[in-house]
Amino acid sequence: MTTPKRTSGGQGASGKAAEAKPHMARPEPPRDRPNKTGKKGKDANAPPDHTVSESVSHAVKVGYDVIAENIRQGREAAARFRQGEYNVREVPGDLQDMALRLITLARELSKTTLDVCERLLKEVADSPEDRTKKVAPFPNAVPSAQKPSAPSADTGVMKVTIRFTGGGKGIARTATLSRPRRPTAPDQISVTPLSRRAAGAKPIGGVSFETDMSVEGIVAVVNIPKKQEPGIYSGQVYAKDDEVPLGVLTIEVPK
Repeated sequence: MTTPKRTSGGQGASGKAAEAKPHMARPEPPRDRPNKTGKKGKDANAPPDHTVSESVSHAVKVGYDVIAENIRQGREAAARFRQGEYNVREVPGDLQDMALRLITLARELSKTTLDVCERLLKEVADSPEDRTKKVAPFPNAVPSAQKPSAPSADTGVMKVTIRFTGGGKGIARTATLSRPRRPTAPDQISVTPLSRRAAGAKPIGGVSFETDMSVEGIVAVVNIPKKQEPGIYSGQVYAKDDEVPLGVLTIEVPK
């Protein structure tokens, strides 16, 4: 029995072949192949095509994962920054990681778009029937009687939300005021003391105005004492350097 000759490196050709790394070949996409019977159809050995919903769901999942990971990394960096543990030199690396994830997301979305287009083209080619028969006809082009449009909002009016503080209770009776003729900040709007028509009741003063992003318009804050006499109270609202009142602010103190 003879032994195979070895090269000067101490290994034979078979040893080099055994140590070579396997080549990662990209699998061929499934394609339609004619069978021997002459009938149109797919090869039985070919893997099934991915449906449109599967491709879209995969892209959505990748998008959620990328967004969630970027948010997580941003929150972690913010927490480390507040604690004084985040170094400025780490910023380029974190930005590079985020950019790579976004590039991966763009690549997946492009691939999904091509898969969906390919699937639609195959369905159109495989279906000889007229698909336009299933499409509903266009509505009659003759215009019908035009409905009256809703009245546009008055730009010269602003909404007012009244909030009550203190121990007493109140009911808002004013919903809108005139808008100031010049740019005016909320702290530049004032109101005379809210007084009752009947004499003898103590007026309600200290009304302030502010803005709140959660509501539309302006907010009036009215402080009602606990022992305030019940009744209807009102006062004139003015903007700074304007003698024309914006309206009347009216509230009710229930019994």
